[in-house]
Amino acid sequence: MERVDMLTIKHASDADWPEIIELDARAFALPSPLPRDEITEFRAKVPDEATYLIRDVGTVPGSSTIVAFSLYYDLPLTVPGGAVVDAAALSWVSVSATHRRRGMLRRMIDAQYADWRARGHPLAILTASEGTIYERFGFGPAAFAHRVHIAPAASTFRSPAPPDSHVRYGTPDEVAAHVPVVHARWAAARNGAIGRPAPWWPSLLADRSFRRNSQTSGLHYLLHPDGYAAYRIDARDRTALIEDFVAVTPQAHDDLWRVLTSLDLISSVHASIPVDDALPHLLTDARAVGVVDRPDTLWVSILDVAAALELRTYSDDGTLVLEVGDDYSDRAGRYRLQVVDGRASVTPTDDAPNASMDIAVLSSLYLGGIAAREFAEARRIDVDSPASLTRLARLFDVEHAPFAGTFF
Repeated sequence: MERVDMLTIKHASDADWPEIIELDARAFALPSPLPRDEITEFRAKVPDEATYLIRDVGTVPGSSTIVAFSLYYDLPLTVPGGAVVDAAALSWVSVSATHRRRGMLRRMIDAQYADWRARGHPLAILTASEGTIYERFGFGPAAFAHRVHIAPAASTFRSPAPPDSHVRYGTPDEVAAHVPVVHARWAAARNGAIGRPAPWWPSLLADRSFRRNSQTSGLHYLLHPDGYAAYRIDARDRTALIEDFVAVTPQAHDDLWRVLTSLDLISSVHASIPVDDALPHLLTDARAVGVVDRPDTLWVSILDVAAALELRTYSDDGTLVLEVGDDYSDRAGRYRLQVVDGRASVTPTDDAPNASMDIAVLSSLYLGGIAAREFAEARRIDVDSPASLTRLARLFDVEHAPFAGTFF
């Protein structure tokens, strides 16, 4: 594809993958590389043309070593209003410790960015292992979660349990038939949710042994007609670790949590839940749900400003001129955002801006996970008047906080 100095940028081939897996294990401090079965299932999720690697073909005479790698998936992302967007999901980004500060990441993202634009992706997304890397490319944190530790002994529900909650443990066949269908229903309706294409499910449902240690159990699945929960037990401290939780209806949410907070001999339940989850308010003691962390779970980069802004809906009507800065690519400009009946039309304009921000800030606003006033108070949004800030905040407000639900 491209050669710069002694560095060759190319797509991965079959012969490259053993070395890629070794690089990945070193870069992410894994105790061992991914096992062969997992690699085979993983490669079914991503075509070789969506992979990018850099080989050093000459630093050491006669050698050829992979020193950087990244890839992207095509993943469905639900945005405010319910539209499902085909997002480019950047993942597996790694640079060898021997080749830092040499522009490897930029070279790979430059190539991927051109690919994303050519394929018509309006958005790119990622889950970031570090919080200072991706803003330079126009990414901003856009969705968050509450990591909670729940005390079952204090988890008394305000309302009595229904006579039949419809929650039961599922067999492997029942899980395989039920879980993907219910997840698709949930993801289509939840702001910020990432859908899981069919090739993702074999690995997720297989529950490979490398995903747990010698002291944790395999996954137990609780099934409800409108939801499910998957958890494992850590025998060292009698903790239930919730790995996947989906509820399409409030009743399914409540029924599943009643079971999870009443597991025998369990001292604590650990989970990641939406920041606006109703669980604490269902209990007589909201402190039973202790928030221990609030990590960002999804970063967004708007690739096509007009297309992306027109895909979502808005909570108010009105018109704003947005000035967008972009030091990385060509997204800078002034855009007239006109919203009627919750739907937007976006056009370039030379009019004076009502609000100015860089593309990373606009990307953070996109799903409604951060309020415009927070950025304004941090002096990352400039407005021409308090009324413009109020209008901006109302437009981008959402009914439910974004929740991704899938790590990639």
